[in-house]
Amino acid sequence: MSETRLEAVQSQRLSQDMQTALHLMSMDLLELNDYMLKAVQENPALEYVPPVKSPMDFAMKVRTRFHGGNADPSEDGPAEPASPVMMLDDLEQQLRLSGFDAKTVHLAKKMLHQLNSRGYYVQPLEEFAAEFGCSMDEARQAISAVQSLEPAGIGARSVEECLKLQLEAREQVDPLCYDLVQVHLMEIAKGNYRQIARETGASIKHVRECVEVIRSLNPAPVSLSEGTVQYIMPEFSVEADSGGSLSIIFHNDYYPSYRLDENFKRLSATLSGEEQEYARKMIQSSTRLIRSVELRQRTIEKVAQIIVREQRPFFLGQYSLMPLRIADTAEEIGVHETTVYRAVQNKYLYCARGTFSLHHFFQRELSGGASAARVKELIREICQSDGRMSDQKIADELARRGIKMARRTVAKYRLQMNIASGFERDSGGRLPSLDE
Repeated sequence: MSETRLEAVQSQRLSQDMQTALHLMSMDLLELNDYMLKAVQENPALEYVPPVKSPMDFAMKVRTRFHGGNADPSEDGPAEPASPVMMLDDLEQQLRLSGFDAKTVHLAKKMLHQLNSRGYYVQPLEEFAAEFGCSMDEARQAISAVQSLEPAGIGARSVEECLKLQLEAREQVDPLCYDLVQVHLMEIAKGNYRQIARETGASIKHVRECVEVIRSLNPAPVSLSEGTVQYIMPEFSVEADSGGSLSIIFHNDYYPSYRLDENFKRLSATLSGEEQEYARKMIQSSTRLIRSVELRQRTIEKVAQIIVREQRPFFLGQYSLMPLRIADTAEEIGVHETTVYRAVQNKYLYCARGTFSLHHFFQRELSGGASAARVKELIREICQSDGRMSDQKIADELARRGIKMARRTVAKYRLQMNIASGFERDSGGRLPSLDE
């Protein structure tokens, strides 16, 4: 005789509001602008308030220098292209915070470095499993980990899968969209909407609506090829006055705002039945988007305040960055680590020294309480003071200053700064300046 048991199981699920907020949190200002423009087109209850100044006006004025160096704020010209290495660093950071087990993260990192220039993973999983000595189940788990990263569509193995991943990242997607992506992409490209309608049993109007959604997707979610220009719109600027006080200036004039359309709200009160229900859903969606944009702004403001407080010497003209952890920032703000990561992902600040990724200011602490940036600065100073010192002697000098570091780590940092070895420097090799 079978026995029936009732069990109460508790599980945490993100609310729809929080899912929307997290989705917007990872966007930069230009992406947010595009996203909200589309939302306004789709939702009559949402009103778009245009920016006072064009975001591209500011983006074009910033001459970008990543990870150190100086920039003249008075210089005009297009921003320099962001390096694909930065994108891979961001993806690896997402993996570290993803919660996957160590083996999956290790294999997923291998896959990241095999992505093609458009962010696709084209190697058969069987070959990957054989190359790295893992099972097919482990390979599938690794590709799933890669495909869980942002931007949505990364790690796809086909255009169809890329678009499908982007649909899954959206809210309330019409099931017909999935069918069109899986089976009818060629017909969409040819504009054969009548044929699609016959084969799916949907109306032509329904098909066209889904095609519009599909056309809003990006078949190339990232570009990992060198030379691709990515314009930067800094979230905020940091300015120092003559007295050493720092101020944070958010560029509110350069990005739009959104509000509930009062005319639509008044109209909805006169409706009834299905029309009233539709209006109610549109108002709820608008309210959710507005709250999410506001939450994004508040979170970035809190992160900005911590960055400026903890990295004060940097903004006052000193080269070094202090150790700063995402985990500590998240604890102070009262959010999960992944929320802080989303808040700094693909975000930038502008200061007298140039334009920098927010992620650049989160430096891990090495031996002796120094950050990696500080250690690199010391290595450069040591090499400038005595050009003949070997990597081992540099390591010994760092140890004398309270920083224990292996010779091979010194060599790695030296090469990252494009400093020749002691033998090459002694033979006339040039030591690059701090601005290179």
